[in-house]
Amino acid sequence: MAARRGLRNPKLWRDTGEAYLYLLPAFFVMSLFTFYPFINAIILSFQEVSLVARVDGELVPFYRQYVGLSNFQVLFNDRHFIQALTQTSLYVGISVPLTLGLAVLLATALNQALRLRPFFRLAYFIPYITPVVALAMVWTWIYHDRVGLLNYLLQLFGLSRIRWLNDPAFALPSIILFSILRYVGYQSLILLAGMQNIDRTYYEAARVDGATPLRTWRHITLPLLTPQLFFVFLISLMGAYRIFDEVFILFAGTAGPLGSARTIVIYLYQQAFVNFRFGRAAAASVVLFGIIFVLALFQITVTQRRVHYDQ
Repeated sequence: MAARRGLRNPKLWRDTGEAYLYLLPAFFVMSLFTFYPFINAIILSFQEVSLVARVDGELVPFYRQYVGLSNFQVLFNDRHFIQALTQTSLYVGISVPLTLGLAVLLATALNQALRLRPFFRLAYFIPYITPVVALAMVWTWIYHDRVGLLNYLLQLFGLSRIRWLNDPAFALPSIILFSILRYVGYQSLILLAGMQNIDRTYYEAARVDGATPLRTWRHITLPLLTPQLFFVFLISLMGAYRIFDEVFILFAGTAGPLGSARTIVIYLYQQAFVNFRFGRAAAASVVLFGIIFVLALFQITVTQRRVHYDQ
């Protein structure tokens, strides 16, 4: 009865309508730039698009023809797509755990009473806020075959130079190293905020019980840091599968030597804007969405069970 009286309350409907009215501009923007492109990509994945086609004797621009699952069949029989899928998964499987592990160690170090601690926090965060175009251009010179900083350091230790961006064996490691150094500062600051939010009474009790710093870090800091670890791992996993800017700039718009730097989004870009196969590109985007959705769902339903919250 109380619920029915609440539904008949004019003030409730007025307040609800006013709230939705405030949300209307945001919903319009999301519909225009998120929902519509997403739905259109799914529809396009079942079609083949021709820039110009002759239909009944007339030239029709952007002519669409329904082809069913043909785009997906061609996609999984394309060795370039399989290569992109394999290399993207390899990039994610290496860069995400390494970045998160280094971020945990870096956050632990920054959480100590160090001199110039604000300076170090800013220094590690600068690569993340620097525009990726400028950062990638700098790393292009760092990876340079003859005058690059990395090869200079290798020669100081008596090692031979490496063709970082021109050797298929080192193209993917170059992207991984670049990504780790770019994102580790951002992740460490999120984890540092989580560490500083842990109640100090836990550490005082551990100190009274005679726990070593390592055992305190393992049994108190890490378990109570799992909400931030879960968040950082989830967003880094989703972002890693969508890597594009770094590869595009480092390899001048190509997929690297022998396609060794080809990722799913690079493949999608080449199919859509180089080969003008919009249907196949849309199918690749649907596959990418499916991979990210399944991994995110797995993270939320399975991994979150190990998240501990400070009560």
